[in-house]
Amino acid sequence: MRSLVLLLLVAVVLSNCSNDFDVAAPWKEVPIVYAILSPKDTAHYVRIEKAFLDPEASALEIAQIADSLYYPDNSITVWLERPATNSRVQLHRVDGNLEGYVRDQGIFADQPNWLYKLKPPVGQNLTPGETYKLVIVRNDGREDITAQTTLPKDFVITRPNPTDIVRKISFAYSTTSTVDWRTDENGYFFNITYILPYREEAPDGTTLLRDTLVWQAARNVEREETTVSQGTYKGTKDIAGSQFFKFLAEQLQPTSNFRYFEKGFIYLEGGGREIKEFNVTAAANSGLTGAEVYPVYTNVSEGFGLVTGKNLFKMGNIQISEATIDSMFYHPLTQGLKFRL
Repeated sequence: MRSLVLLLLVAVVLSNCSNDFDVAAPWKEVPIVYAILSPKDTAHYVRIEKAFLDPEASALEIAQIADSLYYPDNSITVWLERPATNSRVQLHRVDGNLEGYVRDQGIFADQPNWLYKLKPPVGQNLTPGETYKLVIVRNDGREDITAQTTLPKDFVITRPNPTDIVRKISFAYSTTSTVDWRTDENGYFFNITYILPYREEAPDGTTLLRDTLVWQAARNVEREETTVSQGTYKGTKDIAGSQFFKFLAEQLQPTSNFRYFEKGFIYLEGGGREIKEFNVTAAANSGLTGAEVYPVYTNVSEGFGLVTGKNLFKMGNIQISEATIDSMFYHPLTQGLKFRL
């Protein structure tokens, strides 16, 4: 898994915010920087662009010119520093389109899609709980552009019970299933995803296919503000069984064969403190009336952008309970899906 994908998490969190960046200034280069760093990723990507106004050209025309969006390759050098060890590693420019991250067509030029990439050696991933500093050195002698974030420490799911060898999950239509977890102060917003493998068999027992259902059961769940112990915060989410039934009915077609759930996973993904601060600023914006100047959140030293952290916890041996299968057998949404024990 790679960090650029989790930029989508930020996009979802911020989708309802009106905190738009006014990134154009006449005759002045404005850096734009985005990154989400995770200790679970094997490669990290940073988007670095620039913005400015040209009084002689339309902004829409400029946006379609790649050279107007990106710094020339020899004009900046990008580093990731780890202050705790006083060390730094260099990121290198790559075309995101060739890395599997194709830029959507729209207002901005989509080819090339320049990003800055760091791929640490095996076993040398980023460290949970550590602070990292992005440093963009401009080779013309101007001041460095910097941003820093502290990665969330590893999360712990406390419900389902982690001491159970098999963690049975009940999604009977009229009941809820609860996920509880613990995080440090750097984890704020969380997504909960169920990874549910299943197999389909013919009536004679022949396996016809194996597949996996990916159900994002909860998005952007904010953890509690009070601590449960020193430096530790609680997150909790009740997930309705009716959501599960509707998801299955949307994903699967009725069959004359038989289906069986196999052991799966819960993915708990969360971050970061800077997103929380961004949302506080956005809320302030929405409450302003008649103001000519709006507050804008950025944690980049110059220009605009967001550099934050995330983390991911996986709980395995998840098994859909017998009570859920029984409920599915009788409910009109799922009885034709033919899941059995």
